[in-house]
Amino acid sequence: MLIKGEKVDLWVCNMIDTLRRLHPVHHNIPAVWEEFEQAFKDKFVDLTCELRARNQLEQLKFKYPKIDEYIANFEDLIVHMGYNLASKEAINLFLKGFSKSRNLLDKVFTPPVPTAYGAMKRCLIAIVKSMQLVNSIAQNAPDFQRFGNNNTQ
Repeated sequence: MLIKGEKVDLWVCNMIDTLRRLHPVHHNIPAVWEEFEQAFKDKFVDLTCELRARNQLEQLKFKYPKIDEYIANFEDLIVHMGYNLASKEAINLFLKGFSKSRNLLDKVFTPPVPTAYGAMKRCLIAIVKSMQLVNSIAQNAPDFQRFGNNNTQ
């Protein structure tokens, strides 16, 4: 996403003027870049991004069979919140999204129980994919009651 607008244009012009006044050798120090970076953040960073991500994460719920969509949304929101995916907080938030899918949680917590986020994610993906396969087979299966009545020898 590009940042656009009159205020941005004015800020950029002011920063360019400031940078042009710097000597390329004498002012070539990390502090110049850090000051630029901080000025940019102060002016344009959305301070409510983390709060919005937290609110969206609270609302995020897994909806069968959209496991990939749930994981992608979860990981994006966790990054916006500044969490590490390996943290216990992140794992708890991840599992909270499955609160209405008790059958999935029961299967995940069948020993050996995954304790790392990556292992838990792979386990849930495998469970959902196998459930999709079983549902697909069940929908396309012939009516076996008819076969039970055939006394072919």
